[in-house]
Amino acid sequence: MNVAPQKYDFINLDDLQNLSKRFSNHGDQNSSKVNLRQFNELYEANKTDTIYITEADIKEYNKRLATQKAKEILKDYSQNLINSNNKIYSDELSNGFSKNAYFKNINATDDATMLPVLKSGYLENTKFKNLNDYAHSNNLKTNYGEVEVFLDIYGDNDELGVGKLENNSALFSFDSNNDGTLDQKDMLFDKLKVRGYDKDGNEKIANLSDVTTRVDLRQFISTNVINHNQITREELNHKAIITNSPDLYVDTKEIDHRHSYYASDPNTLFAAENRYEKIGKNDINNFFKKYAQNDGWVDLRHNNIFGKDSSFKNFAYTKIGFDDTARLSEFNPIIEPSKEQKKDENFSYTKFQKDSFMKFYSDYNTELDAHEKTIENLSANLKKFDENADAYISKLEDTKSAKMIAMENEFKQATGLDFSISNLKKVKKAFSANEATAATALRDSDSVIAMKLNQDGTIRLKFDSGRELDVNELYNDTGKLNTPSELKTSVNLEAKKMDNAQLNGLNFNDIAVMQSGKITSLKDAGAIAIINLSNKFESKFLISLNSGKSISAREIYNISYLENDLKNIEKIDERDKFYKKVDARV
Repeated sequence: MNVAPQKYDFINLDDLQNLSKRFSNHGDQNSSKVNLRQFNELYEANKTDTIYITEADIKEYNKRLATQKAKEILKDYSQNLINSNNKIYSDELSNGFSKNAYFKNINATDDATMLPVLKSGYLENTKFKNLNDYAHSNNLKTNYGEVEVFLDIYGDNDELGVGKLENNSALFSFDSNNDGTLDQKDMLFDKLKVRGYDKDGNEKIANLSDVTTRVDLRQFISTNVINHNQITREELNHKAIITNSPDLYVDTKEIDHRHSYYASDPNTLFAAENRYEKIGKNDINNFFKKYAQNDGWVDLRHNNIFGKDSSFKNFAYTKIGFDDTARLSEFNPIIEPSKEQKKDENFSYTKFQKDSFMKFYSDYNTELDAHEKTIENLSANLKKFDENADAYISKLEDTKSAKMIAMENEFKQATGLDFSISNLKKVKKAFSANEATAATALRDSDSVIAMKLNQDGTIRLKFDSGRELDVNELYNDTGKLNTPSELKTSVNLEAKKMDNAQLNGLNFNDIAVMQSGKITSLKDAGAIAIINLSNKFESKFLISLNSGKSISAREIYNISYLENDLKNIEKIDERDKFYKKVDARV
């Protein structure tokens, strides 16, 4: 059998299909093998046949292979953007307790220590159970009508058909700054589009920003949030007792209740700056008077403070990040070491943090190099076999692997910085400059196990890593966004450090104070000047009003007003509205 010369190491199976069938027909009934006599007969019958495989055939086949691979990568990237940061349904354990995490809690590396917590079910993500029916709907309500939201990462109206969101709960994944609102400040907001129909039943597509300026994610959370993890464990323990099944029972007295809180409450997805409020000096003093032991320390272990019936959900303190700005650092839930776990006398928290980051740095660059080589090779093949390759190549150059996306999400959680190569290098440079300072700038990998009020009014935090830290202020978790639905508010952590000139240079319409339990902008309050009276122990501001009076405030808030409606619905043109699909069969 003669085969025409080939430029590429390739056989066109379509051309050989008929010949392959003839081989199969001569095979033994119970075997795919062809014996020598049958092969000779087949050879004699076909020795004059010549299969011609042209350059065009080879190029077309390789073009199909290359474009198929390109589409797979493009599809995977779009789907991974949706799925890898799925905050509601993710199976990944939070707060550094995942086995796949780079920035782990110091006790999460010990399997014996983690076993009771895992067995309790407290770490299981049950946030989706605290969402309402609207969250599980595919239709988003806007003044233009009900629409379906989808991700259009390539600007082609999701030509590959992979950008569809499962339901409205997926919108939580796109709240990149975790302020509880999906808007222009979020990284992929401009890549979200909506799909619906005109009044004649024809499909129409628009940008999400064309039908609403923002989506308040609180509207998807149930009014009555339940700790399903805790309830399930109590039910299982009760069943274990009445059925005499000791293997089913888990004693939760020594398991930090905050594990179940963070795993079950969707409000914990929102940034601490938007959920916490500062604890006043008098409240701090009263807290330590009530809970401190004879030695002055308040023990946070054994659910003494953050138990299921406690009024306290969690505390936070201020830390300075890699960008030199202040942010709130929430206390991590405590994991009690197992009895078998031996204490490492040479343990260094700074080294632990640095090693975690350096492994992350190395692995990310390895993954980046591998992905870039894949894209480079694929792009070269596309150029070789497809005259219209540029359209694919331009899209491929912006893609990332699933591992890269997951690592970038973790980087932001650990550093407080949006991921970029420059920010990755910034953190590495920080560790080179001062390891101890960089280690404390990272998200805590240890847990506060005790607190003590110092004589100078500062609060000493004792961590299970052995380190201690004095802080000036503590913040208390309110359990929800601390602003009304028409207002977006966060604590201005920088105000305390500003001088009077800097404070008075702020836009009084964008900053506010709390008056009688209500957030009021300085402009609406009639403020004409601010004086900073803050000291080492507390923040305090004196605000002069145009009435000649003055008011004082312990906190300055950043605010922005949220429109309840994009436009007055009467002003919307009928041609711009979205309608439900018309069923032609009716």
